[in-house]
Amino acid sequence: MTCRKYTWANYAEVPTFEKLDRILVTIDWEQKFLLASVQALTREISDHTPLLLDRGEPSHRGNARNFKFELGWLTRGGFFDLVREVCESENRGWSPMERWQNKIRRL
Repeated sequence: MTCRKYTWANYAEVPTFEKLDRILVTIDWEQKFLLASVQALTREISDHTPLLLDRGEPSHRGNARNFKFELGWLTRGGFFDLVREVCESENRGWSPMERWQNKIRRL
């Protein structure tokens, strides 16, 4: 991991620092992606530091749009009602992950 020694800190006057968050990989994965690296990003909201795993090779996602959460959504009227409606609605999918992804797409 680069740029950061610890991945968690509390907000006390004299903070406690810990290395809590980790990225685990197998030896096979590590040998396949020799140029992979882990970078600690800036923590802004959470007390945990986000970790970015870079496989060391470009990824192609075609026309797929990446999901991005915007803090401004929390201030929009009706946002929480919309989330509740989508979460409580019937959902089709073969696995819990597929059902969750379908709900996120509808949201």
